[in-house]
Amino acid sequence: MLKLAGSITELLSKQFKYFWIVLTVVLLSIALYLNWHYSDKRAYKSLNAVALKVSNNVDGFIEDLFQDVYTLPIYGDKIPKCEGGLLPYLQRITLNNTRITGLIISNNNHKLICSTIPTKDALISNVTYPRSLTGPFKLRLFDQPVYLVQQKMGKYYIGMIIVSSVLENVLHSPLNITDSVALHNQITKQNIIRIEQRPEKPGWRFSTDLELLSPTKTESMFAEDALQSIDGVQVVVFENHSTLLVRLWLSQALLTFLFLLGSWLLFLLLRNVIAKRYSLHTALKIALKNNEFFPAYQPVYDVQRKHYSGVEVLLRWQGSSDEIIMPDLFIEEAEATGLIVPITLQIMNTAFSEFQTLFKIYPDFHLAFNLAASHFRDRSFFDEFKQLTKRYQILPKQVILEVTERDLLDKNEAIFNNRMHELREAGYSLAVDDYGTGHASISYLQNFPFNYLKIDKLFVQAIGTKAITESLNDAIIHMAKNLNLHVIAEGVETAEQVNYLAENGVRFLQGWYFSKALSIKKLNLLLKEKQNDLIL
Repeated sequence: MLKLAGSITELLSKQFKYFWIVLTVVLLSIALYLNWHYSDKRAYKSLNAVALKVSNNVDGFIEDLFQDVYTLPIYGDKIPKCEGGLLPYLQRITLNNTRITGLIISNNNHKLICSTIPTKDALISNVTYPRSLTGPFKLRLFDQPVYLVQQKMGKYYIGMIIVSSVLENVLHSPLNITDSVALHNQITKQNIIRIEQRPEKPGWRFSTDLELLSPTKTESMFAEDALQSIDGVQVVVFENHSTLLVRLWLSQALLTFLFLLGSWLLFLLLRNVIAKRYSLHTALKIALKNNEFFPAYQPVYDVQRKHYSGVEVLLRWQGSSDEIIMPDLFIEEAEATGLIVPITLQIMNTAFSEFQTLFKIYPDFHLAFNLAASHFRDRSFFDEFKQLTKRYQILPKQVILEVTERDLLDKNEAIFNNRMHELREAGYSLAVDDYGTGHASISYLQNFPFNYLKIDKLFVQAIGTKAITESLNDAIIHMAKNLNLHVIAEGVETAEQVNYLAENGVRFLQGWYFSKALSIKKLNLLLKEKQNDLIL
């Protein structure tokens, strides 16, 4: 059967692997598509944030430039002359504000009135807007391009000369996601200034190509935000298409790696779960269908009468290859899936059939069966159990039903309590199995109508070891006597254990000292021998 279970596991694992590969490919394709779609949106959102940030920086820069200019005495029809009047004002402003290289005042006819730079180098814009930004210009006094920021104040225009390096610092992108930042004139459809960074040379630099990368003529992704301080001018932030693709592909590659890694780990986990649970479940169902479960009988010895008084019916599984599979390998799965109920009925059917003759010879002999909470919750189990006892003419006194303490029944649940009282009233005996290894309490024993208590072998085998579990035997035995419970000690393997238990009034003993679990044939031979040959 283990070979069958192995082949089933292998088949399921193979099918699950193909399913998982297809599922992974489909989900990965969806994930990559969504990542590409949302990466593009995130990139555009980030560019918009950069454009807004740079736009705010430029607006703040422009407004700061005009703070001192607003104090110039140029309002009214008459203004001071340049020499000795306006010029000292202009010189003081350029001296105190290092970002202003020169100041120029002109009238409505764009005629020069006063300038901090030589007259022939003075810049006067013909633009009639209240405020404008023009350039770049090349003047012999400067080694870099300059720009003219001009504002109308009354009947005059105030122009400020700004070198390109100052304006470049204001335009620097606060995030390293852009390839180019420009101030774009929406009227002339040209860039006023553009700075860029290239992979081969780190850092931002001034670009002389003002026609390139305009928002109306580009293959790059761009975002724009209009300046509040100057009409008709907007900040445009660009990201090169190849740069976008590289980032997107890197993102896709990382996502693919993480997705495949996660898929592989999850596949291993689920495959192990399927191999452990589903394949065993299938094997149990096949074994049940093929009647591969059979009983083995562990004799119980009556110390007082010095003969065997009954057996505990133990579950065994014989596969198609004749290997015997012990319950430890499958009982948990059987109980979890509810298959323990039909398995138990199959074992009962076999045991009742094999004991028909023995019960006629030993009418006081008993069979003890292990039950779990799932037996009590099953609606049909006890009806089928009673039908089996009627079919094989089994008397209630010949059956002990053992409830394992690890399956502690809820004493407040009526179905458990009522069913157990019904069984006791019908004449069946009830035993609490493996007592001391779970969490049953005295109130638990008092609430349910048990008449047998089985001491777990953990305590029995501690006899003579002076371990703390040895001292618990006296307490358990004493408690059982006070509750009028018959005590059965299991796991008895030595004469010392037999003597100790007998001296302390434990009447029923089972374990390898007396016999291992036997087939019905070997049990018959054992019972025919003189049962009083054991020297206690």
